[in-house]
Amino acid sequence: MSKVIIRRADEGLREIISDVFDAFGVELQGKKVLVKPNIVAAFPPGSGVCTSPEVVEAVVSEALDRGGDVVVGDNPGGVDRSSYATAERAGIVAASRGRFRNISEQVVRVPTDSPYTDEFVISRVVLEADVVINLPCFKTHVLTTITGAIKNVYGYVAGTSKARLHLQAPSRRRFSEMLCDLYRVRVPDLHIMDGLLAMEGNGPTHGRVRELGLILASDDGLALDATMARMMGIDPASVKMLAIAHERGLGELEEDKIEVVGEPLRPIPDFALPTSFSASPAEQVVILDKLGKLVPVLKEERCVACGDCELNCPAGALTLDPLPVITADKCISCFCCVELCPEGAMEVPEGVAPDLFDRMFR
Repeated sequence: MSKVIIRRADEGLREIISDVFDAFGVELQGKKVLVKPNIVAAFPPGSGVCTSPEVVEAVVSEALDRGGDVVVGDNPGGVDRSSYATAERAGIVAASRGRFRNISEQVVRVPTDSPYTDEFVISRVVLEADVVINLPCFKTHVLTTITGAIKNVYGYVAGTSKARLHLQAPSRRRFSEMLCDLYRVRVPDLHIMDGLLAMEGNGPTHGRVRELGLILASDDGLALDATMARMMGIDPASVKMLAIAHERGLGELEEDKIEVVGEPLRPIPDFALPTSFSASPAEQVVILDKLGKLVPVLKEERCVACGDCELNCPAGALTLDPLPVITADKCISCFCCVELCPEGAMEVPEGVAPDLFDRMFR
């Protein structure tokens, strides 16, 4: 039986974090501790994109008070931004109490039996840490449906290796299998999910943000993600990433094997799912087939021709002329350009299969 804690943030973040550490028996005295937030890209606090600075500061402060030797770090998306500059924009450097580090400077090549890559290039600190505390966000994701505890370990991967892995695992199932391969390399010891804000719709960067005011926690990342999915109104077994993780014995998925303590598990009213997922099971089969053939669309009125999409496209399918142009036969539908565009100018297409998308997109 796995346990998931749900607490209202207005009870006080430090008190909640202290209770979470006690509940899961986290011992930090004299240990190397990696606090791993979700720093997707250079979005400011309050955007719902990155882990809230308040949550980072509460976790870091509690870990320091318990005698941990703390490092805060992540490998953000994109290939042209330093992690320090990105984290500073997100308010996480200031929240880290001097403990933020550019963890991409020292990397390790970890062999894997994954069918999609021979190795993962990950930050050395991930393997050197005695305790890894994972701080995912309560968000949707256009490729993996949700971005939570399991998806957040993609930040173990340094630099341009992220783009390479997208290219080597170019479908929802393959990418989900690869994520589970990566998760097994170093399963975090504790997961504390930032639910102060929730992102719905086409996350993880340009969905709609709504106030939730919750903190969720577990030492079982799959159970935590499954609980978040149920709160979103999603059957966790229908999420490829979670189903694969369960098949591989990486945690609990079934509701009767997850004890929820604190606040009751309540579905969020009218929670909007990603365009690429929000359909009946029969419709999902059709959509998932089409998803591998879809290319993002450009909203020209938003585009500032910054070139981030061209730099971050793992398949080399984007060029500027002078605005982004997508070569359809090169596109692998990873939606990295959607995720990392600072202006929200790239979007998942709604116009394809309109009879389905009209019902999917709320």
